[in-house]
Amino acid sequence: MKISIFVTLMFLSVLLFSNFSSGAEAIKIDFEDGKTDGWEFIDDETAKPKGPSKWLIRDGKLDGKSLYQSSNIWGNAPPSKGTGKEDSCLLGTYAIYQGKDFTDFTMEMDVFAADNDGMGIVWGFTGQDKHHRVIMINDKWPSPALDKVGGPFMKLQQRVGPEEPWYKIIEVVKDDYKPYAEGKRLHWTLSVINGEAKFKREDGLSISATVGRTTGKVGIQLYAQQADFDNIVITPSTVAVDARGKLATAWSSIKSSQ
Repeated sequence: MKISIFVTLMFLSVLLFSNFSSGAEAIKIDFEDGKTDGWEFIDDETAKPKGPSKWLIRDGKLDGKSLYQSSNIWGNAPPSKGTGKEDSCLLGTYAIYQGKDFTDFTMEMDVFAADNDGMGIVWGFTGQDKHHRVIMINDKWPSPALDKVGGPFMKLQQRVGPEEPWYKIIEVVKDDYKPYAEGKRLHWTLSVINGEAKFKREDGLSISATVGRTTGKVGIQLYAQQADFDNIVITPSTVAVDARGKLATAWSSIKSSQ
């Protein structure tokens, strides 16, 4: 009986450990081959009149070559019915990594911003009208804001459709927002594990919320911003949400059978 219990506990411990550890090798992207293979560049339908975007590989402001967007694409057109303005929501262009879909993951990257406008990360991306994003801006836009929260800010949002209101706020940093450093190296880290999203900058400013589990592509979103991106690392994770519960249940069964 003791041997049986020992073997069972060892098996359950291995199961628990394996389900709460990283489940795949990290994907590392540094653009040193000068290619954008594996990326799709999409201009938001509402921002196209102010586009197109211009994504390219250049010898940038980071380490060697970087992914760079040089246009000033922005805006929602026709004007928002809620404000009468065509700049009531931060909309622009996306760079979407096509390598695979992700559910639980951590994504890091170096960033160099040339302007003070909108930029951030998208995930759970299955299209322009379905994804989550973290986006920040140092400038006052949008003004007036359709969601009543104008810049500067950091927002964690969910896209709700192809038309107004476009996004809903899940969490926002407004009063405690600190402008990101323009013209300097920045570093972003986003983790999305078991439906919990947390984004953190190199200066310690962070935002987090429960967003629910989604599966889709990951990428970058810009609004009226010219920026370089480099040293992107995406680490998939496999997390069994009920593994600990299974262990407790199994241990209870073992004890009751003695």
